[in-house]
Amino acid sequence: MTKKLSFLPHLRYLKDKYTKAHNLLRVVAHTSWGADQQTLLHLYRSLIRSKLHYGYITAVVYGSARGSYLQMLDPIQNYALRLCIGAYRTSPSSSLCVLANEPPLYIWRRKLSIQCCLKLSSSPHNPSHNTVFNCKFKDLFERKPNQISPLSIRVQPDLRAVGFVKRNALIYSIPATPPWLLKQPHINYNIHYSSKDIISPEIYRNKFFEFCDHYKDFSQLYTDGSKMGNEVAATVVHGNVTKTTRLPNKASIFRAELHAISLALCLIHRSKEKNFIV
Repeated sequence: MTKKLSFLPHLRYLKDKYTKAHNLLRVVAHTSWGADQQTLLHLYRSLIRSKLHYGYITAVVYGSARGSYLQMLDPIQNYALRLCIGAYRTSPSSSLCVLANEPPLYIWRRKLSIQCCLKLSSSPHNPSHNTVFNCKFKDLFERKPNQISPLSIRVQPDLRAVGFVKRNALIYSIPATPPWLLKQPHINYNIHYSSKDIISPEIYRNKFFEFCDHYKDFSQLYTDGSKMGNEVAATVVHGNVTKTTRLPNKASIFRAELHAISLALCLIHRSKEKNFIV
């Protein structure tokens, strides 16, 4: 006979556990000599929020608890934010979250659930992969709307909302060579010694020519990532070879730049030359 998992005792334990952290915030938030709002919010994020959202455990495990049980954790955040901002006790919790730029806990749990499933999508050998992406009990829970659905069913609307497509997920693989045995690339920051806003483009152009002359014996590769509206792409140029890749519309400019560097590394891997500069 299986024993039903109960979240209520543990949630009550968490609620009582944050009394010391609240007392610390109350002392540091003194109106005469206390810390400023940014420092108090930093203490909240490091002492309280980090424990409320420990990794993905809270989102994945506590997400199966009843909503009335999860609401027991909301006063922990609301009281801490009220101390950090110096708001009245009658201030609405939604206003506290807006002023502190802190999403409510239920939004945090949804965000962590999405991150957990996105990470899991790149690991098909993980035992939890089939449980999340090949759910066999969807019809059963649709016939019983009062039953709390598992993570695989709860997260599907959120994954569709962020534009997740399973076939676009890159499969993670463990390299055969340990990273500490690989030769580390040399990174030169001489060109980035100051901001472009205060330096003339001609000076940067001259610095770039000096940089290229210093590495004249190296094979040059140029990478670029671009994002215009919902269109994202990455490209790499090596001599007469140009390789371009179209990325998903939801990809960020940072992913585009990293993917361009990844394309450059693929060209380096297939090339017979030895010295390269990207």
